[in-house]
Amino acid sequence: MTEKLERQAAELIRENGWIPENSRVLVACSGGPDSVALLHVMKRIGETTGFTVGAAHVDHMLRGEESAEDARFVRAMCAGLGVPFHGTAIPVGDIVRREGGNVQDVCRVERYRYFGEIMIREGYHVLATAHHADDVMETVLMRLSRGTADAAPGIPASRKFGKGLLVRPFLLSERREVMEYLEAHGLPSRLDPSNLKPDYTRNRFRHRIVPLILEENPGAARRIAEWDLARREDEAYLAGRALEIWEKISEPLPDGGLAVETEAFSRVPSALQRRLIPILLDYLYLSDRHPSGARLESLILSQLTRTEGSGSVDLPDGCRLEREYGRAIFRKTGPDESGSAGETRLPAGRWVTAGEGVRLFWSDRKMVPEPESAPGREVLYFGEEAAMPPLSVRTPQAGDRILLPNMAEPKKVSRIFIDGKIPRSRRASWPVVTAADGRIVAVPGVRYGRGFTRDGRAGGPYIFIVEQAPEAKRGGHAQEETT
Repeated sequence: MTEKLERQAAELIRENGWIPENSRVLVACSGGPDSVALLHVMKRIGETTGFTVGAAHVDHMLRGEESAEDARFVRAMCAGLGVPFHGTAIPVGDIVRREGGNVQDVCRVERYRYFGEIMIREGYHVLATAHHADDVMETVLMRLSRGTADAAPGIPASRKFGKGLLVRPFLLSERREVMEYLEAHGLPSRLDPSNLKPDYTRNRFRHRIVPLILEENPGAARRIAEWDLARREDEAYLAGRALEIWEKISEPLPDGGLAVETEAFSRVPSALQRRLIPILLDYLYLSDRHPSGARLESLILSQLTRTEGSGSVDLPDGCRLEREYGRAIFRKTGPDESGSAGETRLPAGRWVTAGEGVRLFWSDRKMVPEPESAPGREVLYFGEEAAMPPLSVRTPQAGDRILLPNMAEPKKVSRIFIDGKIPRSRRASWPVVTAADGRIVAVPGVRYGRGFTRDGRAGGPYIFIVEQAPEAKRGGHAQEETT
């Protein structure tokens, strides 16, 4: 029994060819039971299969002396194993207070950023994390209950990580097997009290729902993890087939639009039709962060499966679908032509008044002197990865989202208004700024997207300024100033 965990991990590594001989493997180790077991298992497997192991630990500085003791514990354990230790402390609380964001998301982003830096600096090829089958089961249940599950809603066994690979050798092992391994080998570990708090969704599923499932079937976690891996294999195949079909039934147009043959699309099996829609949206919006949702996908499917007649539909962010003569034509109409989007271009180097008394300005930093600070003025810097110029401004629309710093998923603009205590009477006319690909990148005076910074030394080549407009210029629409 004590060697079962090692055998399962070794088989998963060997079957997938994750770790070639002479590789260097960095193990993410928090000091908790799962990561302690993983470090010991990887050290033992490496000794027999020819790879070396190091450990990385991040103190998020959220639990004072307690989390500092976690770092000392991992360092001492590594010394006893003869394993290189890499550790750092990151003031997550300060980052959240300064830049906002969800604490757990910030912890995750900062932790993996540090892991990536260590892999590059120290020459590691593979990052190993201790996610196991019970984690997969919790993730599947949470995503299914929220209605956000994709074709494979759990956790992938591996993925690219920088120039290397992230692997999860315990993914088909159960939490109870990890605990049995620790007990059999007399291995101590640390406990993070936050894992017991019902404040977090995962903890509620872990302590309230999962035990009921395991009572019915003690092997349910492994069964669900195996199911999720199989679904991922199926999805990879279907996604590949969908891409092949897409190349045959779609045609880029000289004006930047896209044509889809509706007769050919209607003959495609429905399972592949559903997978063609995200490909279409990626192409149309030039980004994988495009408008999505069941209603939008259903609308597009209904148009593409009609082979007779004609019609037109306005799509989000200034796009339009026109169907005639057996073809569906998708075009980006642009901010000036799209009445639904109501966008106005923000010309570089010119002040524009937008919303209720907000003035906006952006330019290449080389073209303008650095502005002086003043009451009511915000000065930020950004690069093209944050907001591809040209910029535009419009009023909010239902479903608008913005990707904020240190957050894994975009946040609803409506929620940002609530958090920012913006009066309800002003929200409909408050400006939002969009980039060339349609993404919202700023809610001026409230929150700014990922990649925007107030640090001129760390910022990109563009400057973005927000300030209160003179009273005489206030109004509900964007207005370019001529002086």
